[in-house]
Amino acid sequence: MQAPDGPLTVRPGEPAPAPLRPSGIVTAFNPASRLSPQGANLRADAALRARLHALGLSAHRTLAHGTGEDAPAWDEPGWCVTGEVRAEVVRLGAELGQNAIVWIDAAGEVTIVCTREGFCGARVGEVLLPPGTPGSPGSPASPGSPASPGSPAFPGG
Repeated sequence: MQAPDGPLTVRPGEPAPAPLRPSGIVTAFNPASRLSPQGANLRADAALRARLHALGLSAHRTLAHGTGEDAPAWDEPGWCVTGEVRAEVVRLGAELGQNAIVWIDAAGEVTIVCTREGFCGARVGEVLLPPGTPGSPGSPASPGSPASPGSPAFPGG
């Protein structure tokens, strides 16, 4: 997110900057991790912004950067919604067909929260765990078990 003093960066496993505590980040781009045409993404983004405004939520523009060799294809503008609004941001992500949203709690812990039933073996609203973490889907300690709220998160699978 762009702040007056420069960009604020958020990563799971690292404490979030104080101005972002608490908040959620949601995008309307590329639902279910399927590349959509730019026009469709822009229309969905405008509809999300209008929905945030209609709900009276305070939101600031974000840009999530992709990873891997096709990273630029996954750069997705979104919205950082400030305040204790986790349920609302999860609901919006689910309505938009997104796999997950980013949640930053009041202590600054950054987690990835499932918004599509079955994504990474989780239910909507559950925190996704890093691959290989006991309790994460596919973990040798607990194959196929769902993620649990309050755990460290990572955008797995």
